[in-house]
Amino acid sequence: MKKQLVLSRGLLAYAESNLPREHLAHVLLGMDLLARKDLKGISSWMKNGKSSDEAIVLATGLDDARLAEGVRAQAEMILASLFGWSGCELRLFDGNGPIRRRCQLELPLPQALVEAARRAVKDRHLPATIMGVSGFLCADPAAGERANLPLNSAEAYAYAQVSVPTPMAQLIPMLPEGEAKPEELVQCLLLLGLLRLEAAAPEQASSAGLQEQQLTGHVDELLQHFEVANLYEILSVPSDANEEEIKAAYHEMARLYHPDRFEAKGFSPGFRARAERLFTYITGASTTLCDQAARANYDETRLMKESQVEATLQGRAAGDTDKDKIAETLFNAGRASIKKREFEKAVEQLRECVWLRPGNARYHHYLGVAQAEIASLRKEAEQHLLKAIELENMNADSYLQLGKLYLKVNLPKRAEAQFYEALRWDSENAETLKLLESLGRKR
Repeated sequence: MKKQLVLSRGLLAYAESNLPREHLAHVLLGMDLLARKDLKGISSWMKNGKSSDEAIVLATGLDDARLAEGVRAQAEMILASLFGWSGCELRLFDGNGPIRRRCQLELPLPQALVEAARRAVKDRHLPATIMGVSGFLCADPAAGERANLPLNSAEAYAYAQVSVPTPMAQLIPMLPEGEAKPEELVQCLLLLGLLRLEAAAPEQASSAGLQEQQLTGHVDELLQHFEVANLYEILSVPSDANEEEIKAAYHEMARLYHPDRFEAKGFSPGFRARAERLFTYITGASTTLCDQAARANYDETRLMKESQVEATLQGRAAGDTDKDKIAETLFNAGRASIKKREFEKAVEQLRECVWLRPGNARYHHYLGVAQAEIASLRKEAEQHLLKAIELENMNADSYLQLGKLYLKVNLPKRAEAQFYEALRWDSENAETLKLLESLGRKR
């Protein structure tokens, strides 16, 4: 059994395997992006020397966007399966010449690892040692740069809770229930090497001060988000949520963020003040939305202020030409807001552009640019800039902006890779050259 990960300029280009179920054609078949009758034609083209993705396009006419979906799903599947391997032989090879593939992912490795770990947990590609998690969880002091992996909010929250050796039975009830179960969040962090599992409690040498240090960033990010979010976004409920759903969301957030949790000796007054401010947003949102009259008044005011909601409703009923006009109008308004440094406003305007026309690279690009200026939205900014590159991979400015985003979150190596990619398409870009120079790199 052989599996291969192919890297180019430090980014994952694609993955391959000699297992039939992990061949690209079979992955696309499972995604309903090609038919079983196409397999014979694909095999014929591959026997004539074509790569798997070239053969698929020649045999089926599959478009590049769908092909890229399959290549990414294949890479995720293969990388996820490696988490469950033991005793494998690892070999590294230096490639010679350009990669002969039609579709290359150019996916940052940290992002690929996190996505693959999530899939490994879902598919149960897990080492026996963490299949049934029990014992004491400890943050791995040797994690190093792994601590900067692009975790989602639930994973980051789970990681922040393990500031001291913590029994699994104590941690699980503290974690939010969402797309992943609490046990799955922990297993993902174990696979990524951020946590380790001990059969018995190690000697505890930490304190509430260390716990505060790990929680501060999470609380501050939520505060920044709540300052620009509407009441539904604060509670993470849809705008048509009923009273029971709103109360359930409030109780879940109260379990996680109630100030009483931080009354223990050792938490600083400054941190407790921020926690109280955070909970004020949560209780205010719940109080307003659970009061029928107050909610109606709030909704009316919100709809009047957020003109982009009206544009969205018009766009849903409009024809393609009208949608294009609405999207372009919002796009121009969003760019104007960016120039005025009104980034929250720009995000709302550009989100509607992406909703109306998700295949437009410019809309994803500028939405990513605006979100990059808001700390709590930087993960989402990365996704939109990557989508812009996927849709228009010769746009040097998208690589440049993605590199600048990585600098904001202190990932210089990842930024460097994007700057070099920008120079590939615009070799004289002064800003890119200056940023590379600031990193101590030359063209």
